[in-house]
Amino acid sequence: MTADRPVVAPATPAPATTGRARTKARTKHRLHRIRQYHRGAPLSSATRVFTVLAAVRIAGAVSLPLMVLSVGLSAAVVAVLDRAEWAAAGLRRFRLLPALAGTGLVVLAYANTVFATRAAFGRGHDNWTSLIPELFRQMAPGQPVVAGIAMVLCMGILVPLVEEICYRGVLYHAVERSRGPLAAIAATSAGWALVHLGDYGLNPLNGWVICGVLPSVFAMGVALGVCRAWTGSALASAVAQGTANLLLLAWVLWAL
Repeated sequence: MTADRPVVAPATPAPATTGRARTKARTKHRLHRIRQYHRGAPLSSATRVFTVLAAVRIAGAVSLPLMVLSVGLSAAVVAVLDRAEWAAAGLRRFRLLPALAGTGLVVLAYANTVFATRAAFGRGHDNWTSLIPELFRQMAPGQPVVAGIAMVLCMGILVPLVEEICYRGVLYHAVERSRGPLAAIAATSAGWALVHLGDYGLNPLNGWVICGVLPSVFAMGVALGVCRAWTGSALASAVAQGTANLLLLAWVLWAL
């Protein structure tokens, strides 16, 4: 009589890696490489990032989906940073008094450029500020209430937050590390002005609008850059831009 042999359950094969898991692993690896490159060559990385953003934003002059995409890409720029780098890039709290001073400077810069543009180009379609409401009417044709809500939310919250995190946050920090704060203010202001051609002056083509919007937005960007330098926070710059945008919008609508 033979002893019973123990019954051994067949080994369960290890589950195959799913396609979703492989895709997630590849994405994580690529993101890690992008962040490594950004840490090692911040200026080169920032130049590449801005080139893509500018191309999409300016192409938005003839394509509403590309304009919307440019907003999403601007928000996604923060992905080039590790979480530990966010504070250094200005994604942090700010003190009230420097933020108030910075906001006052930004509002003053906006007011000066608006009055200078009005004096130079009048109230018609050669003045880029008069075109602001039309941007939102195009998004919601025949629906003035929806267009009005969109103007307030976009100009007061969404656009300032996205743009300032991108320009006075990630890109400012990259240039500042390599060239210092003055270069960071100048470079981000120039880049910010350039991408506004996606909103004004190209569709329809109007040289007077271009001549007005570039120096105006550059001056506004300088004020926002100074606010960033004073406070150390891109979030403070976002508050300043949102405040100035809403005051500008109120002025434009009142002056129509």
